[in-house]
Amino acid sequence: MAGPVSSRRVRRRGLEATILLVVVAVVAGVALSAGATPHRHPGGQRRVAERTRQVTPQPPMPPTTRGPGRLFTVYFYSAALHRRADYLVYLPAGYTPSRRLPVFYLLHGMPGRPMAFTLNAHTESKLEELIRLHEVRPMILVFPDGRIGGRTATDSEWANTRAGRFESYVVDVVHNVDQRFATLADRRHRAIAGLSAGAYGAANVGLHQVALFGLIQVWSGYFLQTPTGVFARATPAQLSANSPLEYAYAMGPTLKRYPLRIFIYTGTHDSDRFQTPPMAAALRAVGAHVGSAIYRGGHSWNLWSPRVDQMLIMASRFFSSP
Repeated sequence: MAGPVSSRRVRRRGLEATILLVVVAVVAGVALSAGATPHRHPGGQRRVAERTRQVTPQPPMPPTTRGPGRLFTVYFYSAALHRRADYLVYLPAGYTPSRRLPVFYLLHGMPGRPMAFTLNAHTESKLEELIRLHEVRPMILVFPDGRIGGRTATDSEWANTRAGRFESYVVDVVHNVDQRFATLADRRHRAIAGLSAGAYGAANVGLHQVALFGLIQVWSGYFLQTPTGVFARATPAQLSANSPLEYAYAMGPTLKRYPLRIFIYTGTHDSDRFQTPPMAAALRAVGAHVGSAIYRGGHSWNLWSPRVDQMLIMASRFFSSP
């Protein structure tokens, strides 16, 4: 384990491809741009050229809608970031406050944006199709915004650092969602997932906030933090506290109180695939219910998009029988 893991301690910060900005959609007065959403990688900076398509933004939702599902932006004050913040939310078709629903939180990669899940994986339409086929139960999808200052080419690591308290911002989002919408507001009915840097964020935030999330999904993540980027001035203790592979072994007492399910997958050509087996083993050792897989593919939407259905079904089954 030590060889492959330690070889990833230096990050490539060069840009390997040009970010394509192709669509600007105005949702509730804020521009959301759609296009090439690059995703960073702990062993270095990777640019993943994403498919683009025209997206028609939806206006802000009223509290009740019995029509088609709607995607829109919510604005709120984040105490963690000390500013007005936002997130995307998708309410499924037939949403009504009289029926409370589970919530699935999805963290984008870095650099990246919340719209990546819409533009590249058609996550909302896949959810609706699975609901129609009775493969999943209706659920609310929430896409937090982990960009520093709203800038796409930034990397917050979804962590609490000098660049901003983005882990705590995710917690703010959870509380705001529960206040605004008809949710089943308990960890049995909350899941968190992410891809690339968002996968690291889902693991780190999910394990730190295990009282909030009962299910974690890690799509091509990493589990060791390095003193670069927003962690450039971090102390060894801060790096360790944000390296799930290091602190997981001490989580036994916590997981006895808060039983956890976690699924980790990566690609056969992902340079950080070596971190997946030891992370899965560490969590199993302290009592988590762990599933893991290494699928054929690299670090791109070609790996992630075809598995969105599988991840939605997994989340739905957890919500129904945790």
